[in-house]
Amino acid sequence: MSETFRSWIKKDWATGNISNIIVGVSALLIVATRLTRYVSQREKEKSYIDSLESQANKLPIVSLLRSDPTFEEVRGPYDHVAPERRSNHFTAGTLQGKGKFAISHIVFVSAEKMELVVISHIGSDMCGHEGIVHGGLISTFMDELFARTVIPFLPNKNGATAYLHINFRKPLGANQFVVAKCKVTKLEGRKGFVEGTLETLEGQTVADGNALFLSLKKLAIQK
Repeated sequence: MSETFRSWIKKDWATGNISNIIVGVSALLIVATRLTRYVSQREKEKSYIDSLESQANKLPIVSLLRSDPTFEEVRGPYDHVAPERRSNHFTAGTLQGKGKFAISHIVFVSAEKMELVVISHIGSDMCGHEGIVHGGLISTFMDELFARTVIPFLPNKNGATAYLHINFRKPLGANQFVVAKCKVTKLEGRKGFVEGTLETLEGQTVADGNALFLSLKKLAIQK
């Protein structure tokens, strides 16, 4: 092998190594940059959520209900949903997070009155028209809370929505706290009737409605 050929091989090997090093360092820099952005984003999100939770706990209605002996503060409505199920759960997973339902709902229950009051925050990613909370989100939210209100009083402690009727009274601006008030109106065997309102902190009713839930022995899934 000639000296010239050997020098070419050495040169190509060295050049190849340098190229590989450059590619590797570039990839590491990209990963580090993305990781830094991710960590920064998570820190900002946590700070935002902590701030909302602090504001929620200072709301007059929260203080009032915590001092009312006829109401009991209970766990959030989705605390029973296992973490591994939440990615496929619409209300406990998809609708949770910054810009959506950023904080866990503050829930108060009166078994004596068969009533439920929920304080929550609806973020800016829940809109239909710009800045206005989507009506479908309001319907979903009220359906969930109606269920939470009436199911504890149904046989087998379960139930499914038979019908849901929602009246939209006023547009609801996004990125604000809301108060939902629900009440069981009648129980008939496997049937539970419930009604309620969704209000702003100022007491304006933005939606009201009613629903019928049926207790089921077995949930049949249509395929």
